[in-house]
Amino acid sequence: MVSAAALSFLAVGTASAETPETIVRGIYAGGLTQSSIGRLRAPENRARYFQPGLVRLFAADDKTENLCIDFAITSSGNDYDDREIARTLRIETKAGDNRAAVDVRFRNFGEPNHIRYDFVRVGELWKIGDIASLSHRWRLSKLRC
Repeated sequence: MVSAAALSFLAVGTASAETPETIVRGIYAGGLTQSSIGRLRAPENRARYFQPGLVRLFAADDKTENLCIDFAITSSGNDYDDREIARTLRIETKAGDNRAAVDVRFRNFGEPNHIRYDFVRVGELWKIGDIASLSHRWRLSKLRC
C-alpha cells in the first residue's frame, strides 16, 4: 500500500517533470474535441499552468456575460476539423533556461494556423505566460474583459 505522502511526492514529481512541449502536446492530443486546455484553465488548475496575468483574464472571462474569450484559443476559431489538424500538426520548441516558446502549426479547413505558447519557468514548474496566434494576430494578454 502506498502512503499519502508518497502519492503526494509522486504527483509533485510528475507535475514538475512537465515540459512546455509535453504540456502543449497534451493540449492537442486526441484532437481539439478532447483538448486539455479546458482542464488547464479550470479555476482549480489555473495557478498551476498559467502566469498571474492569464489567471486574472480567465477569472474575469468567467464573470462576464459576454465572454471576452469567445473563440477556441487552440484553433483561433470555433470550428475545426480534428482530422486535418491532427494530420498537419507540427510542434516546435525553442527553450532557454527560464523561458520557452512552443510553436504549433497546422491547417484547419485548408487555412494555415500558427499559435505560439510562451512559457516561463517558475521554480520547478513551467507556466504559460501568453498564447498568441501569429496567423490571426491576437494575443491573450492583450484581451480585456
